[in-house]
Amino acid sequence: MLPSERVTNFLTANRKPLRFLALFVLIFATCYLLFGVIPRVRLGVINPYTEFLANAVAAIINLFGAGAVANGALVSSPRYSMDIAMGCDGVEASCLYLAGVLAFPTSWRARLIGLAIGVPLIQAINLARLVGLYYVGMYLPSVADQIHDYVAQTIVILLSTAILIFWLERFGVRHQRA
Repeated sequence: MLPSERVTNFLTANRKPLRFLALFVLIFATCYLLFGVIPRVRLGVINPYTEFLANAVAAIINLFGAGAVANGALVSSPRYSMDIAMGCDGVEASCLYLAGVLAFPTSWRARLIGLAIGVPLIQAINLARLVGLYYVGMYLPSVADQIHDYVAQTIVILLSTAILIFWLERFGVRHQRA
């Protein structure tokens, strides 16, 4: 068999997965460009959202008497300060999830259910991560950077993937299009 025939056979046999992969990459790249690169969106949408996250973190940790205040994306108390930087807002994990849901060949109803449940859940997980990181920084400052870089980010990615898999099994595959 000629190499060109092998390529043609491979493309024909894997048309659906390759279509999903191409759509996934295109949608994720578009989302990342929109939310992560275009300055007006970053400044007008993402930065205010990050400030909202900082206020939410301060409110949650104040439930336990931390005495924290939020100033922009900075959460600080007499014992610890944390700056919620780009990449810590949960937007990338949400974009990955959104790309998976939108690229999968299923009904729009199933997609909308996936987005309505998954994106807020991922943001709630990220908020819990930020609160946890604040306490790690306050009580275990010597390992705070390692927990942030290796553990907390991995947990958000794994849980986002688990939410996508749950959605695929529960809604996506049941309403799959041909």
